[in-house]
Amino acid sequence: MAFLEAPGRLWLMDGAMGTRLLPLELPCVALANLTHPERVRAIHRGYAAAGADVHLTNTFQVNPCALAAHDLEDDLERIARAGIALARTTKGIVLGSVGPIMAEGQRTDFADRNALHRTLEALDGVDGLLFETCSTASALSAVEYALHRIGWLESRPLLLSIAYRWANGEPRGIHGHAPEFFARHAIRHGVSALGVNCGIGMGPEEVCDVLRRYREETDLPLFVRPNAGTPEEFARLLPRWVMAGASMVGGCCGTTEAHIAPMAHRVKEWDTDRTDEADSHG
Repeated sequence: MAFLEAPGRLWLMDGAMGTRLLPLELPCVALANLTHPERVRAIHRGYAAAGADVHLTNTFQVNPCALAAHDLEDDLERIARAGIALARTTKGIVLGSVGPIMAEGQRTDFADRNALHRTLEALDGVDGLLFETCSTASALSAVEYALHRIGWLESRPLLLSIAYRWANGEPRGIHGHAPEFFARHAIRHGVSALGVNCGIGMGPEEVCDVLRRYREETDLPLFVRPNAGTPEEFARLLPRWVMAGASMVGGCCGTTEAHIAPMAHRVKEWDTDRTDEADSHG
């Protein structure tokens, strides 16, 4: 968990992977780890060259339930291992991407604990996990399950990112939960850092509101990964995200290296200013 505990450090996460691979027209984008590894590797390295130092594996829907729909369940471990290896070519921090798991016939995500267990075991070898694009309270129990039932995760961070629907000036999960709910319950379920990504009607501006609501309820590290606005908008809003409490920033659907690079420039400015301020007080 060391990278989350670095005082005053602003971490730059990568951008989208899935939307970059859609043109391949594969049954699921994670299959590209096996069929088009050079494409996945190039995306990872592009983000690293742009300045990102935290990278997500291409494993968002690498779980038994999602893969079974494409007759790929038997390939789960191979796809996950390949995804980890490809992300490792960046030499940065690698987080295993875990999306919501919805079993056939179930109305609650993460209800199939066997599927969750197999998904998490397959990601052994990453520096931590990011449960992302979640929007129900079940995600909290999934993080707690990982904390207590998956041995290789000992002392590794478990990040949780919620996707909200913006309606009538309010962000809400699909069951109506507000950001304050997730912030109040995150620590006791084992969440190491709490974030916001993707969502409906949630742009780079709206995530500021979520961050402020989180910060009123928790001292956990916070992060944002909005869907694509313009690269200039991302760079302009980065100071606002930081002032609202974010210690990690990145991008979600539709973002590319073009969004990460200008943020990297602002992050360097931020670190330089902080160092100069510390020296002036030294």
